[in-house]
Amino acid sequence: MNTGLKNNITLKQQELNKESAKADMFQSRMNMLPSVNASATNNWNIGFAIDPVTNASTRDATFRSNSVGLSASWTLFNGFQNMNNYRLQRTNTQAIDQDVLNTKNNMALQICNAYLQVLLSMELAESRRLQTQATQLQVNKQEKMYELGGSSRTKLLQLRAQLSNEELQAVLAENQLDQAYLTLWQSMNILPDTVNKVKKPEVDMTKMQDEARTADQVFEAYAQNSPELKAAELRTRSAEIGTSIAVGGRSPRLSLGAGLNSFYTTQNITPTSFETNWVPFGYDANRNPSGLFTPVSYITGTKTVPFSEQFDKNLGKNIGLQLSIPIFNGWQVNNNIQKQRINQMNAGLNEQQVRNTTYKNINQAYLDFKSALKKYEFNVQNLDANKESAALADAQFSLGAIGMNDYLQTRNAYLQAETNFLQAKYELQFRRKVLDFYLGKPLY
Repeated sequence: MNTGLKNNITLKQQELNKESAKADMFQSRMNMLPSVNASATNNWNIGFAIDPVTNASTRDATFRSNSVGLSASWTLFNGFQNMNNYRLQRTNTQAIDQDVLNTKNNMALQICNAYLQVLLSMELAESRRLQTQATQLQVNKQEKMYELGGSSRTKLLQLRAQLSNEELQAVLAENQLDQAYLTLWQSMNILPDTVNKVKKPEVDMTKMQDEARTADQVFEAYAQNSPELKAAELRTRSAEIGTSIAVGGRSPRLSLGAGLNSFYTTQNITPTSFETNWVPFGYDANRNPSGLFTPVSYITGTKTVPFSEQFDKNLGKNIGLQLSIPIFNGWQVNNNIQKQRINQMNAGLNEQQVRNTTYKNINQAYLDFKSALKKYEFNVQNLDANKESAALADAQFSLGAIGMNDYLQTRNAYLQAETNFLQAKYELQFRRKVLDFYLGKPLY
């Protein structure tokens, strides 16, 4: 059973869906935290540009500039959409958990049925083999009697024809067994191998009792832990949360933002050396310098202000709150709310449909078990009667007390009764297993 569940592709796909849902749930939780982003630029400006220091336009300028920044934003309130989205993803993950469990249960029932079909085919093949051996003994006996003149050739030929028919039935039973094994291996997704054989369990059919509870009581017991019902309920809950998220679209948004930024540019220069000249304070009427002079300093050398110094001086900080109030956005919010409410109603209808289908399946399983139990009890009595009749016919035929036609008719009736008994036996076991499953008993 565990091998079949481990190899099942559908189950593996659902497990991957479960991991994807977990990732979505984790992301929805992370969405409630602030977002922080860093940025950095490195530009070369040639020709016309805006001086980042003076903010004045310059022509034929060639310089390099760098800027770095750190920004953060945090949604403080958005109609509880982030919180509800986390609840939605968590509920979806729980629903997928139930889907996985439901798939395991369905696969277990399928493998169980295939396993019981193998057991049935094994018993039918063994029964056909034993019957063929018994008929072979009769043929051998009739051949000796024919040689001694104690039996007619017609009688011998009829018995040989019966043997050939039983040998054919034995071959068909072996083929059916091979097919049953193939179905079992395919249901478990393993390569067919004649070495692999199932083990026949010891089942005491005398302990196979009638079910005292009613179908409604079985349904109530199953509904407490039914994975398909829980999955449907969780999806209805998800639809309700989705409606809350859509309604949150009408709510104002309040967010907090903050940032740090600074820049560096080769246009930011500082003097490194000066030269002082004495300039006349004035001139006389003959345009000769007056006797007074004033010192005038000229910059003779410059250098770019270092990056660390510019970064510190150009550092800017900002923090603020932003409030956004939705007024009209092309009717998108109202349309989303309407669609989510429709989805919620549809999820409710789907939940009711799943409940109705489950109730119907349990009632059918209950009736199937009751029918299988009655069929088994009838076939037990029928097999006992035909077995006794066949044993008596064997003895009478050996003594020549009955004819060939009566003998073969009795033998064939016994073979059919045994076939019906084996089919009823394993059908009852499977129907009991299904009912036990609905009663909460583990399948694996």
